[in-house]
Amino acid sequence: MPFKIDNTKISNKAWSDVDKSAIWQRLKAGLDEDAAGTREAIREMYAVVKAAINDDLTQADCWGPHHEIQQDGTLVLNRGGVIAAAQALAGARTEPNLTSEQIAEAKQHLRRHYEQLELPIPDALGEMAEIAATISSEIAVNDVPLAPGANLEALKSGDDDPLEVVVEIPAGKSKRGWNYTPQVIQKIAGEVALKTATGFLGHQKPEDVDHTFPTPVTHWVGALYKDGKAYIRGVIDAAAKDLKRWIRAGRVKQVSIYGMPTLQQAAGETQVVDYQLLSIDWTPLDRAGMPTSIVAIGEMADFISEPITISGGARMTLQETLAKLKELGVTPGQIAGEMGWSLDSMANEVDSVAWESLQAATKAIGEIAAMFNLKDAKTDDLIKAVKEAREVQDQMVKARREAIIDKVIGEMVTVEAARPLVKRMLNVPDDADEETVKKAVGEMLTQDDIKQAMTGIFKQDVIRPVINDKSADSGMTIVKARI
Repeated sequence: MPFKIDNTKISNKAWSDVDKSAIWQRLKAGLDEDAAGTREAIREMYAVVKAAINDDLTQADCWGPHHEIQQDGTLVLNRGGVIAAAQALAGARTEPNLTSEQIAEAKQHLRRHYEQLELPIPDALGEMAEIAATISSEIAVNDVPLAPGANLEALKSGDDDPLEVVVEIPAGKSKRGWNYTPQVIQKIAGEVALKTATGFLGHQKPEDVDHTFPTPVTHWVGALYKDGKAYIRGVIDAAAKDLKRWIRAGRVKQVSIYGMPTLQQAAGETQVVDYQLLSIDWTPLDRAGMPTSIVAIGEMADFISEPITISGGARMTLQETLAKLKELGVTPGQIAGEMGWSLDSMANEVDSVAWESLQAATKAIGEIAAMFNLKDAKTDDLIKAVKEAREVQDQMVKARREAIIDKVIGEMVTVEAARPLVKRMLNVPDDADEETVKKAVGEMLTQDDIKQAMTGIFKQDVIRPVINDKSADSGMTIVKARI
């Protein structure tokens, strides 16, 4: 049976109810049978595939399943599966057995699905982010060593007007307020110095990163870290004649380092403690990056943070500004990031009562999870545990009620054969105590019609006669019984 991928459907089935082993068996069978679409299905099913997709592929080579396979072979994204894979990548239970390159690949893959689901991107997947850099005049091109395997002669072959540049990236705070540590800047320099990098005119869209390759305009062939700055050496591609002219004319002199940072909160600041480089791209003059959809989570926010004016220089009114932001497609996340608003401050402003209620509910869920020793468990596991505990409690209440009823009927109903019938006729609440049951049994069996029916069936009185003659002195109740 061939496989196909449907990106228009989302499944909300509990991920714990999805049989992952059965999924692998179907895909493995597809490989063995060389079914159409099997390789594409495997790449889509798993966040990362650690080996070549062939007959030797094993389930251990496939990490992070997050789709279901329908009867007709269609792959459908599972919401819970995506979230579970992201949590596993963050080491929710154990550290994933992945290399840094595989982790980066998994992040890109899962980010695409989070955007598809319109879910907030978790820290575990990083954010597409950019760091502004400029052409450097502090260091000569030849001062920056070439990376192993970088072939300048081949890159410049056939170019009658070659051009090399060096750009510098300083450590420190970005325009968004994120603090890029010297260690991270040094890591970026080290990555280019070892592996080189590619440069484009503007950035790729995040959803295109893992499967498209635009025409490069610059080849970054070496790097040097010095005095808290990274110096990146690049060769402008022979075909990028316009870019060469713009650089020489000073119309283009900025690049944006594009990639996925790892964030950490420390002393009230957002620290960038790691960075997965994707590309080093050219941007228009005095702009930290192109105004694409990644502005909201990137480092190009000056595009929307500058004062907005209309023709003639007059400042816009609030209503006009809001209308313009809506026209530009600006998101709440962009605005919150630029204003430095936290989730807590925003939620309190929008609806403080609802936010407090949500926080209280979250706290209660956390306490319940701790009670069941399920602090790091998935929501589905916690719900299952609570349901099981409730079932046990209901069974205990039922058993207690049955025991009280049996005891009271045994004491009050003299004819043993009549006791099951009395029990069936009795109607008391689940939480009834012994006195309540006694009262209910007495009232029921002293009703004339029931009393006559019982006597007719069993040919004798079925309840011990009770004389409610209480002495004022003794407070005792006299009970008449046959001996």
